[in-house]
Amino acid sequence: MKDDTAWIRINEAGYSPKRKKIAIVLSEQDITGKSWSLKNNGKTILEGTLQNPIKGAGHHLPIGFFSYKIDISLITTIGDYTLELQGAETKQVYIRNDPYSKFMLEALSHAKVMRSGCKTPLSEASHIGDAKAIVYKVNGDWKDGKWEKAQPERTLDMLGGHYDAGDYIKFTLTEASLAWHLLEAYSVLLAKDNKDSELSLLLDEIKHSLDYLAKTFPDENIFVIQVGDGKDHNYGWRLPDEDVLREKRPALCALSRTQMGSTAAVLAFGARVFKEKDAKLSTFYEDKAIAIYKRAREKDTHKSAFERDDANDFYYDYDDTDNMALAAIELYHLTQSEEYLNDCKEYAPSANEMVSWAEFNATINLRLAQNNDKRGTELFLEEMKSYYNVQNSKDNVWNLPLDDYTWGVLPVWIGMANHLYLAELFDETIKGSDTFYGVLDYVFGCNNWGIPMIATFELQNSIKNVYNQRTHLLKQLAVGALSEGPACRKTHEQHREHFFEKTPKDNPYEKFNTPTAVFDDNAFDYVISESTIWGQGNVILMLALAE
Repeated sequence: MKDDTAWIRINEAGYSPKRKKIAIVLSEQDITGKSWSLKNNGKTILEGTLQNPIKGAGHHLPIGFFSYKIDISLITTIGDYTLELQGAETKQVYIRNDPYSKFMLEALSHAKVMRSGCKTPLSEASHIGDAKAIVYKVNGDWKDGKWEKAQPERTLDMLGGHYDAGDYIKFTLTEASLAWHLLEAYSVLLAKDNKDSELSLLLDEIKHSLDYLAKTFPDENIFVIQVGDGKDHNYGWRLPDEDVLREKRPALCALSRTQMGSTAAVLAFGARVFKEKDAKLSTFYEDKAIAIYKRAREKDTHKSAFERDDANDFYYDYDDTDNMALAAIELYHLTQSEEYLNDCKEYAPSANEMVSWAEFNATINLRLAQNNDKRGTELFLEEMKSYYNVQNSKDNVWNLPLDDYTWGVLPVWIGMANHLYLAELFDETIKGSDTFYGVLDYVFGCNNWGIPMIATFELQNSIKNVYNQRTHLLKQLAVGALSEGPACRKTHEQHREHFFEKTPKDNPYEKFNTPTAVFDDNAFDYVISESTIWGQGNVILMLALAE
């Protein structure tokens, strides 16, 4: 509404009955004392006045904005309600036994759209030329991120896997991250005795990912960290079955411990999951996991390898300890060999030491905590408490686990929130579920902009313009795709010159941007609007936990 003087932000997907339910009111004026009411069929069920405003400091809220919390947690009866406040658009509030599983199925459907090397819901068999990907080796120092064609020339069958994001490059790191989160989501839902349909869909996607990852280690001296490179961006937008680079796409190969550790970890995890379902496949994954881990520990391997592109370094991970520790602990759970458990303790990073772009460092200490390791438990809880304490900083009314805004910060928040949810099982004082549900609500519209950041027809206000070549060219909504979320303003400005079209100056969400954080819904803005398989894995796990 154009004449709004206040804006109500809620979880547009709804709330389960017993969880905490917080709405946030934003206003450019101090409206302390204004009355609000929650109604059901026109009857007031709960009411109150706005109190205790927090004034925006420019980090999480626009400078000068006032924010108020409305707690409707007392309402636990299933039904449809309206939240009303004079001067603000009335909001629908849904309380459901299971408000989130349909969105997990949509998030899974988007992962299927991101598949490569097979027919998908939006394309015929795509990039079949990857069956003859050309081997490239590091050109000079591995820290420079430069590559050249290996001699003598050789090709590898790298058909399969998932496209990392809106382009057609496949990264072993993000593929492994997707697989790990899907495996964890499967384990969560299996423990909850969930629907067979959800479990079978998860297993199908997991197998597609693991089968590709098993190809990354064709022999003792070859490990594939990436298929495709920055040149993929030079050919304009096209559908994946229109492969102008057929049989010309490089397979960047390096004995890089970050990628090898992550791959060994998920293959070991996968072997454990498939043990009762397909013994032969389980043994295949196990043998690959052990071989990759063993090779990664030899002296001629490197800490990390990556491609340096004009716009950015592609997934440069400067520390391998979390990746190798994850491999060791997953191999321990698979084989029960104490040797792997000792390796994990040796590799495990210190608490609150973000040693990579993902949250695997927290995962290691969680796994050790789950194994009743005293030191691992201490490190895990120490890290989780540091995230939890951020809730009380500055103008963080959203219960976010970090103050920093980076590129792809929403998946980072989701990953941390997932761990905080599990941390509460070890230490009730952490109240990790507060952050978990805060981030979950943020994903579904309880944020500065009132925009659910997962594309869906189910929610009228959700993002509509995901940066994805397939859905954009076919003029389809990227159903289930999670955006990268708000970005650091400085980073966003640095990348604007690379957008196919510039972000329009009349961004309707600018009012709610802050000096630190910006958001828009623009199909050409890859910093904010792109969906990644890493992000998809994170949100699928979050939705599994929320069920």
